Amino acid sequence: MMRLLVAMMLLMVSAVIAAEDEMTLKALSALEKQSEPLPLSLEFSQKKQLSGLPRPLVSAGQLDIRKDEIVWTTEHPQQQQLTINRQGIFEQGNEDSVSGSDTIAQLLLAILQQDEAVLKQQFRLSLEQNCVVMVPEADALASVIEKIHSCGTDRVELVELFEQNGNTTRIELSKR
Repeated sequence: MMRLLVAMMLLMVSAVIAAEDEMTLKALSALEKQSEPLPLSLEFSQKKQLSGLPRPLVSAGQLDIRKDEIVWTTEHPQQQQLTINRQGIFEQGNEDSVSGSDTIAQLLLAILQQDEAVLKQQFRLSLEQNCVVMVPEADALASVIEKIHSCGTDRVELVELFEQNGNTTRIELSKR
């Protein structure tokens, strides 16, 4: 009787693992369909809803995504240019990165460059309609980020970031 119970438990656990593996494979397949060859130039429109504010903060501009970096140029409401690479996030004309930005920079690179290896390592991946849902695995990241959506059929059209504090960021991407 005990052997039967153990065998049933093992079968149930392996079924759950197989289902998670299948969902991860489907999510990775969707990411592959969303990826585009680099370099890539896009226009963006961003809405950041901060909890406690009645209206979102809105900005727009251009993204130039290259193999080793992203140049994020905000044109509205004010001009600002950021360079994002593995060492961090740098403001135009500044040699020093924004303090503590290296982890965020690596995460942004992985998401916008569709780096499957990094995303699979850092997140539990699943698929909801045409969105890959990324839930952080590491406690440090999970304490800040609830989940990230990368949405689109043939390319990334929308990235949504849901923070644990209730803030959300919605970035719509279009080709130039």
